[in-house]
Amino acid sequence: MFITFEGLDGSGKSTQARMFTDWLNKKQDRHAVLTREPGGWEGVAVLRDIVISGRLKHPWSEAYLFMLDRAEHVANVIQPSLDKGLDVVCERYQDSTIAYQVWGRGLPLEIFQELARLSAFPVPDVTIFFDVPAETALERTARRGMPDTFESEGMPFMTKIREGYLALARSEPERWIQLDCSYGDEEVVFGSLLKALEMRGFFCD
Repeated sequence: MFITFEGLDGSGKSTQARMFTDWLNKKQDRHAVLTREPGGWEGVAVLRDIVISGRLKHPWSEAYLFMLDRAEHVANVIQPSLDKGLDVVCERYQDSTIAYQVWGRGLPLEIFQELARLSAFPVPDVTIFFDVPAETALERTARRGMPDTFESEGMPFMTKIREGYLALARSEPERWIQLDCSYGDEEVVFGSLLKALEMRGFFCD
């Protein structure tokens, strides 16, 4: 099974991805792989550093790097794991690129959709959207220290990203699960995650 976790930085998705993968492996006796984008395959450190540096000038450079990262990530990690019958939990995937590049940067949606089709990127079985207001996300990331190139663009940009995620969730309600993560600690959010998956018929005994 292929499960993706999406949301703004500061939404808690990284913590939830780790907790969920541990739950699959230890409580459900499944074999799950936790990975992420960008940076989920060996040798990607240089690409990740370039993307978050904020030094890119051409409007498509960022998008090209994300798509290159995804192509190698799929080829090296995601598809081989799925072929072995493993569960793959991926923090950020194609929907992140669309939210950030289409809603955030104003690039055309159809280009990313066609590239994903031509590249035969696997489609997630379910996508969890950890939703928080942009203001909450920025407050949380500010407490972590130096913001990356996306966080430093501030409230208007992050608001557009959240709008993108909301639009994507509305467009494919059968794939997306939206969780309100603006309140409650990580255990409360995790309980909501498991309940939402159970209601959809996933991981039921």
